[in-house]
Amino acid sequence: MTADAPSPAATASPPQRLRLIEAMAATLAEKAYADTTVADVVARAHVSKRTFYEQFESKEACLLALCDTMSQQTLAVIAAGYDHEADWVQQLEQVTRSYLGNLQAQPALLRTLFIELYALGPAGLQARRSVQRTFADFLRMQVDIARLREPHKRPLDPTLAMAVVGGITELILQAVEEGRADRLTELTPTVTAFVQAVLESLIPLEHRLTGDAG
Repeated sequence: MTADAPSPAATASPPQRLRLIEAMAATLAEKAYADTTVADVVARAHVSKRTFYEQFESKEACLLALCDTMSQQTLAVIAAGYDHEADWVQQLEQVTRSYLGNLQAQPALLRTLFIELYALGPAGLQARRSVQRTFADFLRMQVDIARLREPHKRPLDPTLAMAVVGGITELILQAVEEGRADRLTELTPTVTAFVQAVLESLIPLEHRLTGDAG
């Protein structure tokens, strides 16, 4: 989020913009993105096409806004259930299950935002990178908070954080492609073990040998 002033359209009618994003989500739960039209979205949102184009320059722009909105909502779900004082391994499993469960609850949208988004070309790839960076930054922030109690732990490198998020994304993509979008929480043990291994690698060897792993 930047400090730049929002566009006049966004300032004038944020409820309409949100309504259109929600209408796009509801439409995609019933039909493929390729078959979705602006007319479908405005009909469900009960607004005019003129209102749509005041908020979005195209159907693709509305999809990108939906992608951003969903990522922020998912991150909020994760953050709300995170307890910095609790055992970090248990927290990792809980956060992972919350993240996967939130995605699992929206299987049709999941396919659109994890697969069909790439059909938008560079804009879709940029949106996916932005989402991944958001989650990578959240993971790095949790490590930084943990380091206040465990100063011997190394910070999480931004590139490594993106690699972790990218690996998780690939597991989710595979599940979606194989028709397992409604069973994403089954990935919880694998994802938890993967992230745990990465985070434990941030603990210097001498502290692991002495059992001082935090």
